[in-house]
Amino acid sequence: MKYLLLTLASYASSYYLIGLLIRGRLADLVEGLRHRPDVPSPGHYLREVEQHARRAHRHYSLFIGSLLTLLLAVLCAWLG
Repeated sequence: MKYLLLTLASYASSYYLIGLLIRGRLADLVEGLRHRPDVPSPGHYLREVEQHARRAHRHYSLFIGSLLTLLLAVLCAWLG
């Protein structure tokens, strides 16, 4: 049971943190676009990269969550 909770916590925390990082980076990019008149509008840019951002969020979350789960499971088995 502890390994199941450990796995769920690892995936949930990685999903949340990766989402914060990706949304923060997109916000920085959009803010930079507002100051340049020769590029597309920020809304148009966000519509174009939204699907890619969701896919990257899912892939990075699964990868980091798996690594974190593996690390914590080994640590938990070693200590307990």
